[in-house]
Amino acid sequence: MRRQNLIALLLAVIAALMTYYYITEKEAEVRADVTPVKVLVAKKPISRGAVLTTDKVRIDEIPGAYIMPGAISSPDKKGVVKQWQEFRGQFAVVPMAKGEQILPNKLSKIRPGFADVVSEGQRIVSLALDPAAAVGGHVKPGNRVDVLATFEHRYKNAKRTTTAVLIQNVPITAVGGQTTLDEPTPSSPDAFSGGGRAITVCLAVTPEDAVRLTLAEKEGFLKLALRSIGDNNLIDLPDQNLSTVLGPLMKVRREEIKPAKRKIRIIRGVQ
Repeated sequence: MRRQNLIALLLAVIAALMTYYYITEKEAEVRADVTPVKVLVAKKPISRGAVLTTDKVRIDEIPGAYIMPGAISSPDKKGVVKQWQEFRGQFAVVPMAKGEQILPNKLSKIRPGFADVVSEGQRIVSLALDPAAAVGGHVKPGNRVDVLATFEHRYKNAKRTTTAVLIQNVPITAVGGQTTLDEPTPSSPDAFSGGGRAITVCLAVTPEDAVRLTLAEKEGFLKLALRSIGDNNLIDLPDQNLSTVLGPLMKVRREEIKPAKRKIRIIRGVQ
């Protein structure tokens, strides 16, 4: 009986110790969740490929529960500054929003190349277009466009000009040296105001469309048609020539021209 009492007392002590350690651990977790932690965040939007400099980041203080895994953070400002020195001057491999925590896996010592934006199975093709053919120079990276091609060819021994929709709903990846909307455009202003200088527009297309675009650029005249945001519809549009464009118009005009009423004049003989 005495031995059973000792065993029961020992088990009670063990249970009390386990409860104590459990409560202590939970208290520590709660304190860690609410304890303010210093973290490095983006002071303003940071574009892909931008160099991380002091003017682009700031140190914020937020509860520990909201610190993202791997973020440049520390209980004190000195610890954050020490970590920052290791990543200062590196390049952003993805865009970052204002207030976003700086994560080392979003940084690189090597500036991301243009090939990084190419999706698997796509090709980037550049076109040299005059401003009028590039929507007056108002196209921007991220816009989606249709590519129209106009060719001169012979049909039944007659010269014919035909315009066709070559490709629909393709994204623009770059305009000149601009690859993102928040980058400054290095091209001169007159390149976008009809000054006659060509604009280089890069499109992400399939390998098959890349071949078609290359041939069309050499043999015909290309023009971009800008789509509205969110319009991804593909439309079955037939090729157009002067006959198809002017034919319906001429038919309407023929119907509008009504023949004059004939007047019959009777001349009677002299009796």
